[in-house]
Amino acid sequence: MKVVDLRNIFANCNDQLIEISDNRIYYAEEKNEEGHNSLFLLEYNRITKRERILANYILDRPAFVPHFFSFPDIIFMVLEDGSSHIELLSIDKITGEERSAVMLNLVGNFSECAALDENHVILFTEEDETHAELFSEYRRLTGFARVALLFDLEEESYYYLRDPRICNASANDLVTYSLEDDRQLLVLQPHGDEKEKWNCYRNRRWLGDHVNDHVWLCPLFDFIVSAKSGEKRVPLELILSAGTDGLVRYAGMNEEEIYFRVKHFPSNDQRLCAVNKRTGKRQIVAQLNLRSNELDGYFSIDTEDGRAYKIVDQGDCFVATGVLHSNLHAPYSKELGDFITCVEDRFIIAKYVLADETDSFEFHSIYDCLTGEQQSYECSCAVRGGTVVLY
Repeated sequence: MKVVDLRNIFANCNDQLIEISDNRIYYAEEKNEEGHNSLFLLEYNRITKRERILANYILDRPAFVPHFFSFPDIIFMVLEDGSSHIELLSIDKITGEERSAVMLNLVGNFSECAALDENHVILFTEEDETHAELFSEYRRLTGFARVALLFDLEEESYYYLRDPRICNASANDLVTYSLEDDRQLLVLQPHGDEKEKWNCYRNRRWLGDHVNDHVWLCPLFDFIVSAKSGEKRVPLELILSAGTDGLVRYAGMNEEEIYFRVKHFPSNDQRLCAVNKRTGKRQIVAQLNLRSNELDGYFSIDTEDGRAYKIVDQGDCFVATGVLHSNLHAPYSKELGDFITCVEDRFIIAKYVLADETDSFEFHSIYDCLTGEQQSYECSCAVRGGTVVLY
């Protein structure tokens, strides 16, 4: 395990991690300098242990919120303040130069965004006062509450999306990943949160057996071609689904497989299902059920690599046990807080938040299961592979 402590670099400013790789860490700092809000994009070289500024922007609107998406060669950034005005920037990771810079005035106010690759982003907008009548007519014709459009940075043009599976999605429901030389688009279509799906099961006598969770998959190139052609249904392939009596929810992925948590309500049986990225083969890889003598516990799934753990309350401590890609079996103090993940089947990362009506303090701890040593930090924390970043 490697711990990278960036707290002495970040100082006191609004900071955000963008990417953690083997050799570099990319992050952003937002701070006020001489009455101006400035945004810095920075790179920390893990080999030389040096920081360099990639780019620096003065935010002419104090309410601007940045959204970052990292790709192999560029950092893609969306600046928005909740209005119809947004800025799209593409910054080269090596030179810090802008590969593209576009300002847009949207129909409606910005709602969400999801960058698909270095040149394409989906933007969602919602009703504003200026376009209230237009949105009313749009809802009448389509049934959609929001507008979804695909923007092409190279063409500097946009295309309105018509597929309800995309238009009714949230930005978090659109997940992209690389498979060899091709990029894939995973579209998640859950029916509400888990509590809402459970209520649908309880009321299935009136709702029927067609309250579904769906998971769709499509090569990104095919999606873009179809969207630009204005097709009402883009070529998504259904890879998993659950009716009213169950649920299927995305749980993460690694280089080989995509993981989903699946549950059957009548039997209360919960499992972890894996879909192979190359072959599409589906299989159950872990049981996510407590034993009869385990009265209080839960399961934690690491979205970065598919590791799964069972956390059981043993009264005087918690016991963490690996159930997928982990051989961990170790007790740890309840004072450490919520289990986050475990590195190398040895170092447990846990989070504890101390809050009152006015303040909130976040603590992260690293507990060595082999030696029993514990270190706690008042900071935020991110884990990628065998690297723990404190900031």
